[in-house]
Amino acid sequence: MSSGAVDSSEVVNDYGETAFRSDAIPTQKPLDDPGGFARALEGGDLIERLPWGHYGDLNISLSPNSARIYQRRAQGNGPKKLAGPKWTHKAMPSDFIKTRWQLVLMLAGSFADKGMIKFFLGAVVLAALLSFFAHGSQVIPTFSVALLVTALLHLFFRYPFTWFLESHPDFIVKDLGCGFFRPTGMVKFRTWREETFEAPFIEFDPYISFHVQPKGPTSCKLQLRHRYTGWQTVVASVHSTLKHELYAHWDELQRYMDVSQPLPDIPALEPYRHLDPTTAEYDAAGKRGRPADYWATLDLDWWEKEGYPKHQQAIRDFPWDTLEDRMQYSVANLNEAAMV
Repeated sequence: MSSGAVDSSEVVNDYGETAFRSDAIPTQKPLDDPGGFARALEGGDLIERLPWGHYGDLNISLSPNSARIYQRRAQGNGPKKLAGPKWTHKAMPSDFIKTRWQLVLMLAGSFADKGMIKFFLGAVVLAALLSFFAHGSQVIPTFSVALLVTALLHLFFRYPFTWFLESHPDFIVKDLGCGFFRPTGMVKFRTWREETFEAPFIEFDPYISFHVQPKGPTSCKLQLRHRYTGWQTVVASVHSTLKHELYAHWDELQRYMDVSQPLPDIPALEPYRHLDPTTAEYDAAGKRGRPADYWATLDLDWWEKEGYPKHQQAIRDFPWDTLEDRMQYSVANLNEAAMV
Protein backbone atom coordinates (compact mmCIF):
# COMPACT_ATOMS: atom_id res chain seq x y z
CA MET A 1 0.00 0.00 0.00
CA SER A 2 1.39 3.39 -0.92
CA SER A 3 1.30 6.23 1.54
CA GLY A 4 0.66 8.67 -1.28
CA ALA A 5 2.94 10.53 -3.67
CA VAL A 6 4.38 13.84 -2.53
CA ASP A 7 6.14 16.33 -4.80
CA SER A 8 9.88 16.15 -4.08
CA SER A 9 10.16 19.87 -4.83
CA GLU A 10 8.56 20.39 -1.42
CA VAL A 11 11.79 19.35 0.32
CA VAL A 12 12.87 21.86 2.98
CA ASN A 13 16.57 22.59 2.43
CA ASP A 14 17.11 24.73 5.50
CA TYR A 15 15.28 26.32 8.41
CA GLY A 16 14.88 30.04 9.00
CA GLU A 17 16.62 32.06 11.69
CA THR A 18 13.37 32.32 13.67
CA ALA A 19 12.74 28.56 13.63
CA PHE A 20 12.15 27.11 17.10
CA ARG A 21 14.98 25.06 18.59
CA SER A 22 14.32 23.84 22.10
CA ASP A 23 18.03 23.44 22.77
CA ALA A 24 18.82 27.00 21.68
CA ILE A 25 16.01 29.34 22.77
CA PRO A 26 17.40 32.88 22.44
CA THR A 27 17.21 35.43 25.23
CA GLN A 28 14.06 37.54 24.90
CA LYS A 29 13.02 40.86 26.33
CA PRO A 30 11.39 40.86 29.79
CA LEU A 31 7.65 41.00 30.23
CA ASP A 32 5.91 44.17 31.29
CA ASP A 33 4.28 43.42 34.62
CA PRO A 34 0.53 43.86 33.98
CA GLY A 35 -0.19 44.50 37.64
CA GLY A 36 -2.50 42.66 40.00
CA PHE A 37 -5.75 44.15 38.65
CA ALA A 38 -5.01 43.34 34.99
CA ARG A 39 -3.78 39.89 35.93
CA ALA A 40 -6.97 39.18 37.86
CA LEU A 41 -9.16 40.61 35.07
CA GLU A 42 -7.45 39.08 32.02
CA GLY A 43 -6.02 35.95 33.55
CA GLY A 44 -8.99 34.98 35.68
CA ASP A 45 -9.97 32.09 33.40
CA LEU A 46 -6.38 30.94 32.84
CA ILE A 47 -5.81 28.14 35.30
CA GLU A 48 -2.41 26.82 34.32
CA ARG A 49 0.67 27.86 32.36
CA LEU A 50 2.44 24.99 30.61
CA PRO A 51 6.21 24.45 30.35
CA TRP A 52 8.37 24.81 27.25
CA GLY A 53 11.05 22.62 25.70
CA HIS A 54 10.86 19.29 27.54
CA TYR A 55 8.68 16.57 26.10
CA GLY A 56 6.72 13.46 26.99
CA ASP A 57 6.88 12.35 23.32
CA LEU A 58 3.19 11.46 23.37
CA ASN A 59 1.10 12.48 20.37
CA ILE A 60 -2.59 13.36 20.44
CA SER A 61 -3.38 13.04 16.70
CA LEU A 62 -3.52 9.25 16.67
CA SER A 63 -7.22 8.46 16.89
CA PRO A 64 -8.42 5.36 15.02
CA ASN A 65 -10.54 7.65 12.84
CA SER A 66 -7.54 9.77 11.79
CA ALA A 67 -5.60 6.61 10.94
CA ARG A 68 -8.58 5.24 8.97
CA ILE A 69 -8.98 8.47 6.99
CA TYR A 70 -5.27 8.52 6.21
CA GLN A 71 -5.30 4.94 4.94
CA ARG A 72 -8.29 5.65 2.70
CA ARG A 73 -6.53 8.65 1.22
CA ALA A 74 -3.31 6.64 0.80
CA GLN A 75 -5.29 4.04 -1.17
CA GLY A 76 -6.95 6.73 -3.27
CA ASN A 77 -10.34 6.07 -1.67
CA GLY A 78 -10.54 9.23 0.41
CA PRO A 79 -12.74 12.26 -0.29
CA LYS A 80 -11.75 14.24 -3.35
CA LYS A 81 -12.69 17.53 -1.74
CA LEU A 82 -10.93 18.42 1.49
CA ALA A 83 -12.07 21.17 3.81
CA GLY A 84 -9.07 23.45 3.99
CA PRO A 85 -5.36 22.94 3.31
CA LYS A 86 -3.44 19.88 4.48
CA TRP A 87 -1.20 19.62 7.53
CA THR A 88 2.29 19.11 6.09
CA HIS A 89 5.96 19.32 7.10
CA LYS A 90 5.80 23.04 6.36
CA ALA A 91 2.58 24.22 7.99
CA MET A 92 -0.18 23.17 10.33
CA PRO A 93 -3.00 25.39 9.00
CA SER A 94 -5.58 26.98 11.27
CA ASP A 95 -8.35 29.60 11.20
CA PHE A 96 -10.15 28.36 8.09
CA ILE A 97 -13.43 30.20 8.66
CA LYS A 98 -13.90 33.96 8.82
CA THR A 99 -15.80 35.40 11.77
CA ARG A 100 -18.94 36.20 9.79
CA TRP A 101 -19.23 32.57 8.70
CA GLN A 102 -18.56 31.37 12.24
CA LEU A 103 -21.61 33.37 13.34
CA VAL A 104 -23.71 31.78 10.58
CA LEU A 105 -22.54 28.32 11.67
CA MET A 106 -23.43 29.11 15.28
CA LEU A 107 -26.92 30.14 14.14
CA ALA A 108 -27.21 27.03 11.97
CA GLY A 109 -26.11 24.82 14.85
CA SER A 110 -28.75 26.31 17.12
CA PHE A 111 -31.61 25.78 14.70
CA ALA A 112 -30.41 22.36 13.48
CA ASP A 113 -30.07 20.95 17.00
CA LYS A 114 -33.20 19.02 18.02
CA GLY A 115 -32.91 20.03 21.64
CA MET A 116 -32.57 23.72 20.81
CA ILE A 117 -35.43 23.70 18.33
CA LYS A 118 -37.71 22.19 20.98
CA PHE A 119 -36.68 25.04 23.26
CA PHE A 120 -37.37 27.68 20.57
CA LEU A 121 -40.76 26.19 19.70
CA GLY A 122 -41.68 25.89 23.36
CA ALA A 123 -40.73 29.52 23.93
CA VAL A 124 -42.88 30.66 20.99
CA VAL A 125 -45.87 28.59 22.19
CA LEU A 126 -45.53 29.92 25.73
CA ALA A 127 -45.30 33.50 24.48
CA ALA A 128 -48.35 32.89 22.29
CA LEU A 129 -50.40 31.58 25.22
CA LEU A 130 -49.46 34.50 27.43
CA SER A 131 -50.29 36.98 24.67
CA PHE A 132 -53.57 35.22 23.94
CA PHE A 133 -54.75 35.58 27.54
CA ALA A 134 -53.58 39.19 27.63
CA HIS A 135 -54.70 40.45 24.20
CA GLY A 136 -57.11 37.90 22.76
CA SER A 137 -57.18 35.97 19.51
CA GLN A 138 -55.75 38.80 17.38
CA VAL A 139 -52.20 37.67 18.30
CA ILE A 140 -52.68 34.15 16.88
CA PRO A 141 -51.64 35.03 13.26
CA THR A 142 -48.41 36.63 14.47
CA PHE A 143 -47.35 33.64 16.52
CA SER A 144 -48.46 31.21 13.83
CA VAL A 145 -46.01 32.91 11.49
CA ALA A 146 -43.31 32.74 14.18
CA LEU A 147 -43.87 29.00 14.61
CA LEU A 148 -43.78 28.44 10.87
CA VAL A 149 -40.56 30.45 10.42
CA THR A 150 -38.88 28.61 13.30
CA ALA A 151 -39.84 25.22 11.85
CA LEU A 152 -38.69 26.21 8.35
CA LEU A 153 -35.32 27.44 9.70
CA HIS A 154 -34.88 24.11 11.49
CA LEU A 155 -35.57 22.14 8.31
CA PHE A 156 -33.37 24.43 6.19
CA PHE A 157 -30.30 24.31 8.44
CA ARG A 158 -30.69 20.62 9.23
CA TYR A 159 -30.97 19.37 5.66
CA PRO A 160 -30.20 21.52 2.56
CA PHE A 161 -27.71 23.78 4.38
CA THR A 162 -25.85 20.81 5.89
CA TRP A 163 -25.87 18.93 2.58
CA PHE A 164 -24.48 21.95 0.72
CA LEU A 165 -21.59 22.41 3.16
CA GLU A 166 -20.73 18.71 3.03
CA SER A 167 -20.76 18.78 -0.79
CA HIS A 168 -18.89 22.09 -1.08
CA PRO A 169 -16.62 22.34 2.00
CA ASP A 170 -14.41 24.99 0.43
CA PHE A 171 -17.35 27.43 0.14
CA ILE A 172 -16.65 28.81 3.63
CA VAL A 173 -13.57 26.80 4.64
CA LYS A 174 -10.65 28.61 3.03
CA ASP A 175 -6.92 28.94 3.49
CA LEU A 176 -6.54 32.31 5.21
CA GLY A 177 -2.77 31.94 5.38
CA CYS A 178 -2.88 31.21 9.10
CA GLY A 179 -1.29 28.44 11.10
CA PHE A 180 1.96 27.18 12.60
CA PHE A 181 4.95 27.22 10.24
CA ARG A 182 7.76 24.83 11.16
CA PRO A 183 10.57 26.00 8.79
CA THR A 184 10.24 29.64 9.88
CA GLY A 185 9.03 29.21 13.46
CA MET A 186 6.24 31.71 12.89
CA VAL A 187 2.60 31.68 14.03
CA LYS A 188 -0.22 33.46 12.22
CA PHE A 189 -3.86 33.71 13.29
CA ARG A 190 -6.92 35.89 12.81
CA THR A 191 -7.86 38.36 15.53
CA TRP A 192 -11.35 39.49 16.47
CA ARG A 193 -10.64 42.57 14.33
CA GLU A 194 -10.53 40.32 11.25
CA GLU A 195 -6.79 41.04 10.96
CA THR A 196 -3.89 38.61 10.77
CA PHE A 197 -1.45 38.66 13.68
CA GLU A 198 2.01 37.14 13.23
CA ALA A 199 4.81 36.52 15.72
CA PRO A 200 7.53 33.95 16.48
CA PHE A 201 6.33 30.78 18.20
CA ILE A 202 8.68 31.34 21.16
CA GLU A 203 6.93 34.63 22.02
CA PHE A 204 3.75 32.84 23.07
CA ASP A 205 2.90 31.47 26.50
CA PRO A 206 0.71 28.34 26.62
CA TYR A 207 -2.20 28.35 29.06
CA ILE A 208 -5.05 26.02 29.87
CA SER A 209 -8.29 27.89 30.51
CA PHE A 210 -11.60 26.75 31.99
CA HIS A 211 -14.96 27.53 30.36
CA VAL A 212 -18.65 26.85 31.01
CA GLN A 213 -20.63 26.13 27.84
CA PRO A 214 -24.13 27.59 27.20
CA LYS A 215 -25.74 24.15 27.49
CA GLY A 216 -24.00 23.38 30.76
CA PRO A 217 -20.93 21.16 30.13
CA THR A 218 -17.58 22.59 31.11
CA SER A 219 -14.54 22.56 28.84
CA CYS A 220 -10.84 23.30 28.96
CA LYS A 221 -8.97 25.08 26.19
CA LEU A 222 -5.30 25.22 25.28
CA GLN A 223 -4.54 28.83 24.39
CA LEU A 224 -1.40 30.58 23.20
CA ARG A 225 -1.11 34.12 24.49
CA HIS A 226 1.43 36.48 22.95
CA ARG A 227 3.30 37.70 25.97
CA TYR A 228 4.08 41.17 24.59
CA THR A 229 0.71 42.17 23.07
CA GLY A 230 -1.94 39.99 24.73
CA TRP A 231 -3.30 38.60 21.45
CA GLN A 232 -4.23 34.95 21.84
CA THR A 233 -5.45 31.98 19.84
CA VAL A 234 -7.07 28.68 20.79
CA VAL A 235 -5.16 25.53 19.83
CA ALA A 236 -7.54 22.85 21.14
CA SER A 237 -10.62 22.41 23.32
CA VAL A 238 -11.76 19.33 25.24
CA HIS A 239 -14.31 18.39 27.90
CA SER A 240 -13.00 19.23 31.36
CA THR A 241 -12.69 15.52 32.19
CA LEU A 242 -10.16 15.19 29.34
CA LYS A 243 -7.89 18.02 30.42
CA HIS A 244 -4.87 15.69 30.29
CA GLU A 245 -5.24 15.56 26.50
CA LEU A 246 -4.32 19.24 26.29
CA TYR A 247 -0.87 18.42 27.68
CA ALA A 248 -0.39 16.01 24.77
CA HIS A 249 -1.69 18.66 22.34
CA TRP A 250 0.97 21.08 23.59
CA ASP A 251 3.65 18.38 23.55
CA GLU A 252 2.83 17.47 19.94
CA LEU A 253 2.64 21.09 18.77
CA GLN A 254 6.00 21.94 20.32
CA ARG A 255 7.71 18.98 18.69
CA TYR A 256 6.10 19.86 15.37
CA MET A 257 7.58 23.37 15.57
CA ASP A 258 10.91 22.27 17.10
CA VAL A 259 13.33 21.78 14.19
CA SER A 260 15.78 20.04 16.51
CA GLN A 261 13.17 17.26 16.78
CA PRO A 262 11.73 14.99 14.08
CA LEU A 263 8.14 15.53 13.01
CA PRO A 264 5.58 13.91 15.34
CA ASP A 265 5.03 10.32 14.23
CA ILE A 266 1.36 10.61 13.31
CA PRO A 267 -0.65 9.51 10.24
CA ALA A 268 -1.17 12.99 8.80
CA LEU A 269 2.57 13.72 8.62
CA GLU A 270 3.88 10.31 7.51
CA PRO A 271 4.03 11.20 3.76
CA TYR A 272 6.20 14.25 4.53
CA ARG A 273 8.85 12.79 6.82
CA HIS A 274 11.46 12.47 4.05
CA LEU A 275 10.95 16.13 3.06
CA ASP A 276 11.97 17.57 6.44
CA PRO A 277 15.77 17.64 7.06
CA THR A 278 15.76 16.74 10.75
CA THR A 279 13.16 14.01 10.29
CA ALA A 280 14.84 12.55 7.20
CA GLU A 281 18.16 12.30 9.07
CA TYR A 282 16.44 10.78 12.09
CA ASP A 283 14.68 8.13 9.99
CA ALA A 284 17.78 7.37 7.91
CA ALA A 285 19.67 6.62 11.12
CA GLY A 286 17.02 4.02 12.00
CA LYS A 287 15.83 5.95 15.05
CA ARG A 288 12.16 5.86 14.06
CA GLY A 289 12.17 2.09 14.33
CA ARG A 290 9.21 1.75 11.98
CA PRO A 291 8.77 1.16 8.26
CA ALA A 292 8.19 4.24 6.11
CA ASP A 293 4.55 3.21 5.53
CA TYR A 294 3.80 2.26 9.15
CA TRP A 295 0.53 4.23 9.45
CA ALA A 296 -0.52 3.43 5.89
CA THR A 297 -0.38 -0.32 6.57
CA LEU A 298 -1.33 -0.41 10.26
CA ASP A 299 -3.87 -3.01 11.43
CA LEU A 300 -6.73 -0.66 12.27
CA ASP A 301 -8.69 -3.25 14.27
CA TRP A 302 -5.69 -3.83 16.54
CA TRP A 303 -5.06 -0.11 16.87
CA GLU A 304 -8.66 0.64 17.83
CA LYS A 305 -9.00 -2.21 20.34
CA GLU A 306 -5.51 -2.36 21.87
CA GLY A 307 -2.95 0.13 20.59
CA TYR A 308 -4.91 3.36 20.91
CA PRO A 309 -6.44 2.66 24.38
CA LYS A 310 -2.95 1.85 25.66
CA HIS A 311 -1.63 5.08 24.16
CA GLN A 312 -4.44 7.11 25.75
CA GLN A 313 -3.66 5.52 29.11
CA ALA A 314 -0.03 6.57 28.69
CA ILE A 315 -1.18 10.18 28.16
CA ARG A 316 -3.32 10.01 31.31
CA ASP A 317 -0.54 8.50 33.40
CA PHE A 318 2.36 10.64 32.22
CA PRO A 319 3.69 13.03 34.95
CA TRP A 320 3.20 16.19 32.91
CA ASP A 321 3.78 18.41 35.95
CA THR A 322 7.38 17.21 36.23
CA LEU A 323 8.53 18.70 32.90
CA GLU A 324 10.96 21.58 33.33
CA ASP A 325 10.18 24.94 31.73
CA ARG A 326 13.12 26.03 29.56
CA MET A 327 11.42 29.31 28.67
CA GLN A 328 12.01 30.70 32.16
CA TYR A 329 15.72 30.85 31.33
CA SER A 330 15.03 32.88 28.19
CA VAL A 331 12.56 35.41 29.66
CA ALA A 332 14.09 36.72 32.88
CA ASN A 333 10.87 37.66 34.69
CA LEU A 334 8.50 35.10 33.15
CA ASN A 335 7.53 33.49 36.47
CA GLU A 336 6.85 36.85 38.10
CA ALA A 337 5.04 38.71 35.30
CA ALA A 338 3.13 35.95 33.47
CA MET A 339 -0.67 35.92 33.73
CA VAL A 340 -0.62 32.74 35.81
